[in-house]
Amino acid sequence: MAAMEVDDALDAQRKAHPDLSEALDNITALATSKLYHQLTQALQRGQSDFSGEAIDEMMKVMNNSGRKAVTFVFAGYKKEMDEFVQYNAGLESRIKYRFHFDDYSVPELVTIINIKIKAKGYKLTSDANANLGGIIDKGTDKTLRSKYNGRLTDNLLQWASDEMNTRLPLNAKGEELITLSKSDLSAAIVRFKSARPPEKKDPALLGGEQVEQQLKMWNLSEHVPRFLSAGYRQLIDLLHLTEKDIRALGVTKDADVRRATALVTRLQQEHRQMSLDMDKRFIDPDTADIRTWLTKRSLGEFAKAFEKHKIDFEILGDVTYDDLKEMGVAEVGQRRKLIREICAWREEREAKKADSIRARLWQLEQAHYEKQSQAEVGQRISNIHKELSKLNVGS
Repeated sequence: MAAMEVDDALDAQRKAHPDLSEALDNITALATSKLYHQLTQALQRGQSDFSGEAIDEMMKVMNNSGRKAVTFVFAGYKKEMDEFVQYNAGLESRIKYRFHFDDYSVPELVTIINIKIKAKGYKLTSDANANLGGIIDKGTDKTLRSKYNGRLTDNLLQWASDEMNTRLPLNAKGEELITLSKSDLSAAIVRFKSARPPEKKDPALLGGEQVEQQLKMWNLSEHVPRFLSAGYRQLIDLLHLTEKDIRALGVTKDADVRRATALVTRLQQEHRQMSLDMDKRFIDPDTADIRTWLTKRSLGEFAKAFEKHKIDFEILGDVTYDDLKEMGVAEVGQRRKLIREICAWREEREAKKADSIRARLWQLEQAHYEKQSQAEVGQRISNIHKELSKLNVGS
């Protein structure tokens, strides 16, 4: 929502709720439904990324009162907002006002369509204008309108425009080209019955294709929603899971727990091997050897010491302040400069390595998946051949 739209919305709320005027004047933070995912999912996974501390600090600020107090506005899907406020027992009591916006009614949809028609430069015939509400009411039901909500108006106008363009002769001109008729709207509304309405997907289950595929491959399909809603969307997210964590997700059958644990163990082994292999091969992207690396950082005077002690890129990230002292780097300032450069190089390496491993881990597991799928197809073909041979039918 743009700043101007926020101001307009606040003005409308001040008029409708005079008792909230002071609170509305103090609004300085607007949080969307992303807040739920950002602050609670890591906690649900049992990981620490300061999400808990962020919520605690936010609650402390919410205790403040007076003209300088900060007012938080949390907005999002009802399910996710309910889960968010219930996550901490003290948070729900600090939220004093709640507003729930129902789905658009037919009259409201008519109002929206009229606004959009004017904005797009279209017109309605008098017959179309008089019957617009009835066309929507008869051509859709409450469930369908809930799924489309405001998007229903966009689809209806687009399809009505298509019908108009199909109906008009090639020599049509003037207002004929921008005027929608009752027949255009009636033909357009029928498309909703054949078109597949967009489902309101649970945002907590989006973006987890990698984990979903792997769980299905390990016969754990029924647990996909549990993993995804807890924030496990990429294979690398599963690396730190323990048997206790898996059971805490709601995986109760021992056989399922064993399969999930086996999946995590394999991912851990593959990740560990990739990490070691990449440590051995990683070099600075702009330099081919330690001497050049040091020279580019105005530290070429220490090249001989590094070469003497066989410090190469494979172990550069493990060099410590004390190691440099033993190597003969006597000046404290130079040792500190060297260690800063090494730490910066190590952080860059780890970041690049993490991105690469994330992609390679997925490729490797995809290969496992395809190999298993091919094996299953081969086994099915073999079984068919066996059955045919029993019937003395040539293959």
